[in-house]
Amino acid sequence: MFVETVTSLVTATVAVVGIPAVYLQARAARLSAEATGRAQLHHTRQTTQHAASVEVLAAADELQRACDLSGSAAWWLTTIYEDEGGDDARRAERAREQRESAGQRHEEALDHAFEAYERLVKAVARLELEGPDQLINSAARLADLGDLLQLPGRSTGFDEDELVYVTEHEQQPFTWVVSQFAEARRTFILHARSYFNDV
Repeated sequence: MFVETVTSLVTATVAVVGIPAVYLQARAARLSAEATGRAQLHHTRQTTQHAASVEVLAAADELQRACDLSGSAAWWLTTIYEDEGGDDARRAERAREQRESAGQRHEEALDHAFEAYERLVKAVARLELEGPDQLINSAARLADLGDLLQLPGRSTGFDEDELVYVTEHEQQPFTWVVSQFAEARRTFILHARSYFNDV
């Protein structure tokens, strides 16, 4: 009888203490798994946002280089004239070939600048989807100014001091566009550093 009583007490004690212990262990494991999952999701999201931000900056830099090349190609095209005077057919043919070559380089440079601008627009759209919200306005400003940055390559004889429409009603010299694009790039970098260093 005594042994049965002790056995019953031990069984009851294990049941009372054991079930909550198992429950607490399972709950702790579940909470730990949830915390790990949230941390991984946060890390993945931050990595994706960082990649989207780098893509915007790389596209802006590529656009800057492409616009410089297309502007130079347009300027070079204005400096080459076909030699129409004189009876030297070889000289006239060489001048015509140089002008055609310069025209082709200009078209290729202009196409490259437009493609670079399209990449910037897509990179900004990706950033709008991925976030962070703190970078969207400065990225959009880069894209707006990037559209204007292509102007020197679009026409020969472009004057950098020429006034261009920067809004529907406001004009500024093209040099203002260049300085504003550089400033928008700096602002984007500062906002990105601030966001990613604080996260």
